[in-house]
Amino acid sequence: MNTADQALGNIEGLQQAIDNSDFDAILIVSPENLCYAGNVQLTSQIKIRDRLTVIVWPKGQAPIMVICEVWEALMRRRSWIQDLRTYREFNQRPTALVAELLRELGLERGRIGYEGEYLGGLYCDELRSGLPHMRLEPCDAILNRVRMFKTARELEVLRMAYRGTANALRDTFKSTLAGQTERAIGRRLADNIMGSGADMVTTLIFGAGANTGLHTEGTDYQVQPGDILKSDCGGLYHGYYSNIGRTAKLGQPSAEDRSIWSRLREIQHGLSAMLRPGISGREVYARCAAMHLERKLPFPFGHNGHGVGLMIHEHPLIAPHEEMVYEPGMVSTVETRVRWPGKVGYHMEDLYLVTDAAPVLLSDAFDNEEILAV
Repeated sequence: MNTADQALGNIEGLQQAIDNSDFDAILIVSPENLCYAGNVQLTSQIKIRDRLTVIVWPKGQAPIMVICEVWEALMRRRSWIQDLRTYREFNQRPTALVAELLRELGLERGRIGYEGEYLGGLYCDELRSGLPHMRLEPCDAILNRVRMFKTARELEVLRMAYRGTANALRDTFKSTLAGQTERAIGRRLADNIMGSGADMVTTLIFGAGANTGLHTEGTDYQVQPGDILKSDCGGLYHGYYSNIGRTAKLGQPSAEDRSIWSRLREIQHGLSAMLRPGISGREVYARCAAMHLERKLPFPFGHNGHGVGLMIHEHPLIAPHEEMVYEPGMVSTVETRVRWPGKVGYHMEDLYLVTDAAPVLLSDAFDNEEILAV
C-alpha cells in the first residue's frame, strides 16, 4: 500500500493548513488538487464532469474519498488514501454520499470549505439541500497556497518536464525544411513531446513567418526560407505541466532579428533576476512594462509569467494586481515576447525556482541566448 510520504506533494503541509484553517473540513474536487492530495492523476474528473470524486478532509483527521465504484480498484492500488466510499453512477448522486459522510463526521452544522473555482453550482445546491444548516464557503486559497511551494520531488518532475519539452522543440526546429506546413511541423512537435516522456500534449502553439505575430495553432502555411519560427508548447508529465517558449530562424538571423532578440533577452534577464523573496509579481510586471518602453518594444500583454505545476497558470503571477510576494520554494515562468500582428513575433519562456539567493533556471535545456538558426 502506498503511504503519504511517497506523494509528490507536501501532504503533511496540506494537513497542517487544514488543521490551522477556520474550516471543520474541506472538500477537494478539482483534478489538480485531487492529484496533489491523493497522489493519483484521475483524468475522468476532466473528461466526465458528473463522475465526481471528492476528498473529504476533516480537521485533525485523515481524509476520506468519495469515488465512483469504477475507479475503486485503481485508487486502492495507487493512492495512499484507503478510506473509500463508493457510489454507482446514474444510480446515486455523489453529493448525497458526501452529505451522508459529513453527517457521519458530526459536521452537518459545520463550516465546510469547497473549491469555488471548480465545483459547479448544481452540486453546491445539492449539498446545501442535503445539509441545510451547513456553512459551505470557498477554500481555494488554502489549497493554492500549499501547492505554490514545490517539494524536491515536484521540482524533479518539473525539471524533467521542461528539459523534455525544450529538447523536443529544439529537435523539431532543427528538422524543419522549407515547404513543410505549420500543421505538419506541429504534429512532429507533438510526437517529439510525447517521445520525451509526456503523458499528453497540452499546448501546441506554432507559427512561421507572418503567423508568428499571432498566438494560435499551426495552419497549412508552407514555411519559407528566412521565416521566423515560433512556438509556445507543453505537455503533461506525471500530472505536472511544462510550458515553454522558443524562437528559431529558417536561415541566418538578420540584423533586425538580432537587435529585437537582444533587447528581449535583456528584459528576460532583468525580470528573472527579480524573482527573489519579498518582491511581488506586480513589481516585476511594472518593471517589464518599463523595460519594453525603454527598448521601444510594444507590450500589450496582461501578464509576463506565472507559477506552474498541476495547472499551467498558477499563482503567483507576474501581473499588475498580483500583491503576493515571492518566497523560497515557489516557481515562476518569465514569458518575454513581442508581436507585430501580420508581420512577425518572437517568444521566449523559461521556468525559475525562487531561492534565498539568486533564482535557479529549471528549463536549462536548449540554450536560448541567441535565436537558433536552422
